[in-house]
Amino acid sequence: MNMIRPSLKNGLLIVAMASAAITWGALTPSLVSGASKAAAAPAPKDSGTGELVIVRSANLGQTIVGVAIDGEQKAKINFNGRYEAPLSVGQHVITTVPIPNREHAQPTQTRVNVQKGKTYTFTAARSDVAIVLK
Repeated sequence: MNMIRPSLKNGLLIVAMASAAITWGALTPSLVSGASKAAAAPAPKDSGTGELVIVRSANLGQTIVGVAIDGEQKAKINFNGRYEAPLSVGQHVITTVPIPNREHAQPTQTRVNVQKGKTYTFTAARSDVAIVLK
C-alpha cells in the first residue's frame, strides 16, 4: 500500500504543476505572450537605421526580461542573453517587464531617438521590483 501512495502523490504533484503553468501562461501580460526572438536579421548599412543592443544583467536570477518596442513584443531575454536588432531612424519607446511578474511591477519605458548608423546599448537591470534599461 505504501508503494502506491508515492506514485499517487507524484501524479497529483505533476497535475498541480501543469495546472499552475497553464494558469500562469493565461495570466501573463500580452506584452510578453508571443514567441521569443534572440535577435533580428541585420539591416543593410545604408537603410537609415541605428542598432539597438540590450544586455541582461547577470544578477536578475531566474527573471526573464520581456522587451517590447513601440508596443510590439520583440524578445524574452534569458540568463546570459541579449537582444540585438536594427531600429529605424526616429523616436521609439522600449518597454521592459519582468517575467514572471510575481510582484506586479509596472512595465517601464525608455525613449530613444535613433540616428542613422549609431548603436544604442542598454543593460536591463532591476530597480526595486521593475526592470529598467540603464
